[in-house]
Amino acid sequence: MVSFTIVVSAEPYKYEAIDTAINLGEAIIAKGHEILGIFLYGSGVHSIKSREFPYDSVRNISERLSQFSKRINTKLAACSTWISLTGIKSNEFIDGACQEGLGSLSDLISQSDKVIFFGPGG
Repeated sequence: MVSFTIVVSAEPYKYEAIDTAINLGEAIIAKGHEILGIFLYGSGVHSIKSREFPYDSVRNISERLSQFSKRINTKLAACSTWISLTGIKSNEFIDGACQEGLGSLSDLISQSDKVIFFGPGG
């Protein structure tokens, strides 16, 4: 079994990084591997904010992320510095999410066999 950490630093509705991370995560789990944690960094922290949409035409990425992390029982954390910079409050977090420092990301990486990073490119 291979252990993974997934890091996402792309905005949730500008890029499809969260969608791709979840889809890849599903494949990782289906192959019998594990995901130790999902860490949101940079603009990726916007995915931690709970949102309500009045219509069905917009996919609720944050809710999908919350359901995925709970279903596979993995840590879902966002960078505390970037949370502070965005002004997102802890009472706005999706279920199962928390904010942690880069030391937490370092711990996840040191315990993982593989790290997958989703960024905006450039």
